[in-house]
Amino acid sequence: MKTSGCRAVIIDDEAWIRDGLSKHIGWERLGIELVQIFEDGMDAIAYIREHPVDILLSDIRMPNMTGLELVAAIRELAKEHRSLSRVRVIFLSGFGDFKYVQEALRLGAVDYLLKPTDVEEIEASLAKAKALRDSRDQPGPADDEDRMDPAEEPASYLIKKALGVIGSRFTENLQLSGIADELSVTPNYLSRLFRQETGKSFSDYLSDLRVERAAELLKSSTLKIYQIGDAVGYPNPRYFSEWFQKQTGMSPGDYRKRHAI
Repeated sequence: MKTSGCRAVIIDDEAWIRDGLSKHIGWERLGIELVQIFEDGMDAIAYIREHPVDILLSDIRMPNMTGLELVAAIRELAKEHRSLSRVRVIFLSGFGDFKYVQEALRLGAVDYLLKPTDVEEIEASLAKAKALRDSRDQPGPADDEDRMDPAEEPASYLIKKALGVIGSRFTENLQLSGIADELSVTPNYLSRLFRQETGKSFSDYLSDLRVERAAELLKSSTLKIYQIGDAVGYPNPRYFSEWFQKQTGMSPGDYRKRHAI
């Protein structure tokens, strides 16, 4: 295969899936080089330590190391090898369990596709991952605590910590009072400092992050609308639809029709 500069690996414990993905995806047409195929996350980590990789196409449920554990391990490695912070991840899973979707979002996954998945859907997600890799302006799996532009990064250690908590736990029922308690400050003080340093209230910042992730999932994933709502912290489908329309001016269904990749 012709080298493109954008390198991808496949990790899946089922041989027929590995074979199908390697043979039926239009890798060269997408401008992506498939460099390795693994059946085990541990083997993939050993390879990634030594070889630069841009995209991971990984199953969730695998023996020895799950896809989620794999990406969590990459986050740790990225603390010493900064280039790993820009690895883009696409998860494939036969499990629609919300906890997997939520954890995938926390880890900065580009997409979460439920098996069986059409080749066209996988290729669309790969194209999106490559575009993000080329632009280098979106957070990868190790960048959740660095969402702000360095020039706009708040000076306050407290706000840096607060943003880190929001970035890693935005799918939960997150409250300013709870974060303030974790940081040993009063909610009023944290609220005032948060607005002063980010230009937004806590609730607006959290809402903006959630709508950004919901919009991405509506555009590129195969998840049901109610699953997306639950995955970004709104388990009530009606409330999620009303909230999303208020934020974007469109219902989730209309947004998906207009922006689907």
